[in-house]
This record gives sequence, structure tokens and C-alpha cells, in this order.
Amino acid sequence: MSALKVEERVMKIYEKPVVLTNEELAEGVYAGSGNCYSTTATIVQLPESTHGYIIQVNATHNSGGHHSTNRHIEVSFNQVVNYVSSEASQYWGSGTTKLTLEYATQNGAPYHNNASEYIGLGNLEVTSEAGLAITGCRCVYCDEDCNQH
Repeated sequence: MSALKVEERVMKIYEKPVVLTNEELAEGVYAGSGNCYSTTATIVQLPESTHGYIIQVNATHNSGGHHSTNRHIEVSFNQVVNYVSSEASQYWGSGTTKLTLEYATQNGAPYHNNASEYIGLGNLEVTSEAGLAITGCRCVYCDEDCNQH
């Protein structure tokens, strides 16, 4: 008598990230996804006497095949922020509630991402009033090309 082989297949179900905030500490973590990047933004340091908020921005590239050299990450806030610094090539939106950071070059060289890769995009420093929280973080543009393949 032969035994039947049963193969179990598990379908991955998308689960929306859960975001918890603590308004008293003005700390926040935001996880999001958009096109081929999953992104996170986390307030890692609150302002001191002369420094602003420090936010760690990260992304994971899960493209299914393409590489990229240019991506734009949009970070949204509950109040107006002023851009101070980051490792982005360019930025837009200082003085608003939404910053767009372009990561195209790093130290003058192309900022290359493989088809599947985790990238620490570095610290973003902004100034704002007390109570800052991150309300969104997503990739709004990926060039899907690196001219290397």
C-alpha cells in the first residue's frame, strides 16, 4: 500500500503594519510600503538645546528583479518640520509636514540597490515644535534601473 504525499502550501497574507505612538514622549515608529520598497522611519533622538529630532530612515528593496540607483522616500509628520541634514542627495518640503528625500548618490558615487536588499538610509535631522510624530513613510519613486545589468 502506498502512502499519499500531502503537500501543504501556505499563502502569504498581507498584514497592514501596526503603528503605536506615545504622544507624551513624542517618539514614533512608522512602517510603510509602496511600490518595491518597504520603509521605516523611527524617531531615535529627541531635541536637545541645539539639536533637532533625529530620525532613522530605512528601506528594504524587494523588487522581484530590477535594480535601482535612484529612489525618493517621503516622510510625513503631524506638524511642520524644517530640514537640517540627512544622507540624501537632495530633499524637498522643508517648512511643511512632508519631506521627500532623494537617494541617488552617496559620496559622489551612484547609490545602487540590488533586486532584494536592506538599506539603512541614515539619519534625518529636522527641527520642529514639541510633540513631533511620524505619520507616514513610503517610497514614492524608484527608477528601476542601475545601468549595471
